[in-house]
Amino acid sequence: MAALTLKGIPEEVMERLRALADKERRSLNQQAILLLERAVAEQPASFSTAYEQFREQRGPSPLNEEDLDRLRSEDPGREVRL
Repeated sequence: MAALTLKGIPEEVMERLRALADKERRSLNQQAILLLERAVAEQPASFSTAYEQFREQRGPSPLNEEDLDRLRSEDPGREVRL
């Protein structure tokens, strides 16, 4: 099995990692591996999904149709809606 050494981890990140490991009754190493596995397994949200979630939290879109057309032309596969 491979090994990984991380240097320069911010203290606040280490504190949160230690707290999670303690809460879940895991070793620090087990908790770090679990979180890394989850992080690399996640699929990044598409622009459309991320934008819709943003709109749900922030309200109506500040973009108009011209803005959206420009975004669509920059990335033809992008699905952008108001």
